[in-house]
Amino acid sequence: MANDYDNEALIELCSKVDLFEYASKDIDFEGRGDSYAAHCPKHIDKTPSLVITPSKNLFHCFSCGVGGNIINWLMTFENMLFNDAVKKVGVLAGVDVKNLKQCSALKVYKNLAQITEAKKKNVVDRVILNDSEIDKYEDKVPEEWIDEGINPDIMKKYNVRIDNMANRIVYPVYDSELRLIGFKGRTRYKNYKEMKIKKYQNYQKIGTTDFFVGMKENYENIINHDEVIIFEGIKSGMKVGGWGYNYWLSSETGWLNDDQVLLLIKLGVKNIVIAYDNDVDIKKIQECTKKLRKFTNVYVVTDRKFVKERLLGKIEDKMSPCDKGKEVWEILYREKRRL
Repeated sequence: MANDYDNEALIELCSKVDLFEYASKDIDFEGRGDSYAAHCPKHIDKTPSLVITPSKNLFHCFSCGVGGNIINWLMTFENMLFNDAVKKVGVLAGVDVKNLKQCSALKVYKNLAQITEAKKKNVVDRVILNDSEIDKYEDKVPEEWIDEGINPDIMKKYNVRIDNMANRIVYPVYDSELRLIGFKGRTRYKNYKEMKIKKYQNYQKIGTTDFFVGMKENYENIINHDEVIIFEGIKSGMKVGGWGYNYWLSSETGWLNDDQVLLLIKLGVKNIVIAYDNDVDIKKIQECTKKLRKFTNVYVVTDRKFVKERLLGKIEDKMSPCDKGKEVWEILYREKRRL
């Protein structure tokens, strides 16, 4: 039987099995606030990195990046194939999985997975860096970003530093398994166009953007809030983070590629809010979220409904929804539109 079960039916099936109760039969967990932590069996784990959040019935390892529901647990830690994992969850829940409906949603998911897996064959070989590589750069936050309203403590949280040799602001980039794969730099030269210098530049060969900036720091907040806000860049995320919106990610461009869509589907949150700059056409956002909307609610933050007076100004100004300050951001966020 093909693994094209109805997505809602699978979610309901997983909800019938207590993940923590099942997992704790073989693994010793210790309480950590509203969650439970243990040493991950997938690797050497000096400090407990494997976390189960009972209220979400989900798990995540903050070291190796594995995570998901009871089906993912069986596939990860008991080496089961998808169909076998579904069947076992059915037995645990007392449900005959043959009666689960099938739909096109999972076919979309499978297609995305196949596409992204095929792309990996053409991806450049990335070098996994040691976390100590960050120490090559000065541990100092840029004054110009403070002037733009970004909290210095927030910048330190994301390890924003200064590359004095290249006169760039730099921050670390982690892959989908939360491993350090490089650094991205933004020039501090105001006349960079005249100097023919790139505004942003990856220091290492990254290849396809099959990750989100901010996932390492914000994953738990996103899961607990059951929502994620997607910005184009890290600056916008850090700015709203200073206002308490600490459940954001940066796609690093005004577009979601297939790899990123698949990551968001796996994230499994109820709401995804796209908060791209005001020059990004809504039709473009609709196009790149078409597959995603089969699995979750997708909203867009836009000022185009304020026809008489655009709150973000002219489109050519290329303004992020948070560039006009907290008050305007909260109006736009509150008035977000569902796609």
